Amino acid sequence: MTEKNTTTKAFVLLSGGIDSAVCLQKALNQHDEVEAIHFNYGQQTEEIERGNAQKQVEQAGIPLHVCDYPTVFKEFAEGTIEDKEYDRENIAEEGHSVGYVPQRNLHLLVTAAATAEHHTETGQKIVLYHGAQQGDEEDYPDCRPIFMQAAEKAVNRSTDQHEIEIETPIIDLSKEDVLRLGDELGVKWELTFSCYNDKEGKPCGECPACVERKEAFDEVEITDPVM
Repeated sequence: MTEKNTTTKAFVLLSGGIDSAVCLQKALNQHDEVEAIHFNYGQQTEEIERGNAQKQVEQAGIPLHVCDYPTVFKEFAEGTIEDKEYDRENIAEEGHSVGYVPQRNLHLLVTAAATAEHHTETGQKIVLYHGAQQGDEEDYPDCRPIFMQAAEKAVNRSTDQHEIEIETPIIDLSKEDVLRLGDELGVKWELTFSCYNDKEGKPCGECPACVERKEAFDEVEITDPVM
């Protein structure tokens, strides 16, 4: 059994999807103090995602902090915050995935760092868990290791109250390997959601996120309780 770190406080950016759910389990296994941060930035499936995040933290017995971003992101709305349909025939726009939201992770990591500082005693080290994974690198510049390293330096330069580490435990893993790890950690897949479309609480099965999810579950031969 891994000995938990009692000198740091971990905060998980918890979207309600597969990757952040795995990060939550990693954090719970490795830290004595864990809290979660969920962002509403106007995504079409926010109600479902937030509901899943809430269920995950209730299961873990930890707090959930919710940050509301719609008024900020509406000025440059793209990707999953646009009110439109997504399907498997349209997976990219202007060189980016249809799920691309410019500068999203820079906003979210800075706000997460500030939120974490507000909820942590001065001097205690903070670890922010972010669910960037290997498959995100090509389409999302702010999911690449070089960005995460720069973001960590930036948030530390902006505070003298805490040392802040950005932990990306699955950044070198494919979606299939993320599923394998999550299965080992006991992630409850029924509490995750991966769809870009709002279909009354059910995944559409046609958008790029649904297609990627189905392919990954099929590859590792795990039954998906959601699809």
